Amino acid sequence: MNLKKNKLLLWAAIALMLISMIGASLVQSSGGTVKVTDVKWVNSYGKTMTGIMLIPENATAENPAPAIVCSHGFLNNKEMQDLNYVELARRGYVVLSSDMVSHGNSEVGDGVPLMTNCVYEGVQFLSKIDFVDNTRIGVTGHSFGGLNCNIAAALDNMNDPWLISAVLVNSMDPTYVDGEGNYANIYGNRNVGVIAGMYDEFGFNTVDSEGNAIPKPDYIHSPSAQSFLYFGQDPTGLEERSNDTIYTENVDGKECIRVIYTPEITHPWSHFSQRSTTATISFFEKAIPAPNPLPATNQIWQWKVVFNTIGLIGFGLFIAAASVAFVNTAPFQSLRAAEAPAPLKLKTGKAKAWFWASLVIGAVYGAFSYLPVMKLAKAATFAPTLLGQSAVYGISIWAMSCALVSVICMFISKAINGGANELASCLKLGAKNLFKTIVLAALVAASAFMWVFIANYFFHVDFRIWVLAAKAFNSRIFVIAIPYMLLLSVFYVVNSISVNCFNFNEIGGKKWLNILVLAVFNVLPAVIVLVLQYTYFKAYGFPRWTADQTHLFVVWLYPLLVMLPASAIISRYVFKATKNPYLPGITNAIVIALMSCANTCTFM
Repeated sequence: MNLKKNKLLLWAAIALMLISMIGASLVQSSGGTVKVTDVKWVNSYGKTMTGIMLIPENATAENPAPAIVCSHGFLNNKEMQDLNYVELARRGYVVLSSDMVSHGNSEVGDGVPLMTNCVYEGVQFLSKIDFVDNTRIGVTGHSFGGLNCNIAAALDNMNDPWLISAVLVNSMDPTYVDGEGNYANIYGNRNVGVIAGMYDEFGFNTVDSEGNAIPKPDYIHSPSAQSFLYFGQDPTGLEERSNDTIYTENVDGKECIRVIYTPEITHPWSHFSQRSTTATISFFEKAIPAPNPLPATNQIWQWKVVFNTIGLIGFGLFIAAASVAFVNTAPFQSLRAAEAPAPLKLKTGKAKAWFWASLVIGAVYGAFSYLPVMKLAKAATFAPTLLGQSAVYGISIWAMSCALVSVICMFISKAINGGANELASCLKLGAKNLFKTIVLAALVAASAFMWVFIANYFFHVDFRIWVLAAKAFNSRIFVIAIPYMLLLSVFYVVNSISVNCFNFNEIGGKKWLNILVLAVFNVLPAVIVLVLQYTYFKAYGFPRWTADQTHLFVVWLYPLLVMLPASAIISRYVFKATKNPYLPGITNAIVIALMSCANTCTFM
């Protein structure tokens, strides 16, 4: 390993993370014209909630500004709304994006009911602030956050006067009927809109007048959608209304609007979509005119994504480079390899055939075992679980089953290649060096997350792209993550052994091609499931899998599209400097456990 190049890589990783923090912060604060601050309050149920508030310069006690509550969906956190809060704040709205109870850094609640009122808790919090115009408060939420918006409107109906003047439900059905099942306008004369993605896996499950399921892209033609656009009337016999069109009506002496936007996007895509953001801006500009109006297509949140992604790349590079740098310090020098490992020579046609066959077996097993194992593990439960996070638990169990298949394949490889190979001898470590390996893995993970906490504390940002994020967490998340570090170590250590001790060879005389192939096969199970789900959806208008929360399981694969190939590449880089497959495996497990546990819901 060239230590000079590794040192340059380490400094480059740090530089990327610093560039990310500064750049993302400048975008988020609109060049410093919007104050960004963390907030914390105790809600009406006695639970502490946390959030991020964006306060534009125009919002003062003398000139209160309109405000918007943005809500993430189930198993997400407040940062998932960054595209909305960046764009709304730069247009002059005060924006609050909070962690629901049991999500992010908010306090864990007792089951689902305490999560359903979180949007309204945010509304009440904003309404008491002197620089907020409490006659012009809007709410928007994605998925479960959209359900929160519906509940917030119902709760607000009990107040006089109402606090909420506009509701935008994103990736969730609005409320169509009253308690007796009759079409009704439960929103009164509030301005209300819906963002209904054409390929939304979860919401908009409607039927026609004969009870037949309507394909998702045709949702706008459903009686439910038409009733909403007709302000709660039975649409039978009425002229059909259109998508992306604002309709107005006088309700209780006030003109109000209804609109359904139907961008060609999926459910998770909605919080990473220019089209969804355009709809959000357009709706609130009409419903609660912005103090600093800008065209809806004038968007800068994509630049925050660019800087966030730069930080995430730097985070990954830092893990690899820091591992090698620490190995070359006095306490850990016994873990350093005297020379770089040489790739294996596949001497027989049988050995070459098995190399490819074993990769295919692993990919096929991973793809077609995923949904059954997730269901068996009850990964979509909405009740307290043994380890607190059912989603991470389910994926950990599936990963461990994949590791078992990989171990079997490695034993077959050993037999086909005539016994142990030179790289397999690296499995012998010794108790003292194993202890050092564990300590070093923890040190690397802690050093990497130090930069995440610096980004959060000084700049109110993290490192993320879409649903994959390295974000700051509290002590509760760290404790919850410990058993998952152990469970995930089974997979990531076995995967590192497979990648480096049994499948490290030259393909076509090119060393780099081997790790590329292994990275691709690492992620192939997730790709197969996603391709099957969405090609079917595109062809027939319905997801391939929906029963027993399987569509939820499919969505959870998105972060693995980066985690799985990246873990293989990091593993190889560290192995070449250490001949130690355990170090990168344990490091990857710790980092991924912390990332996963910080970005989902906790049931205790």
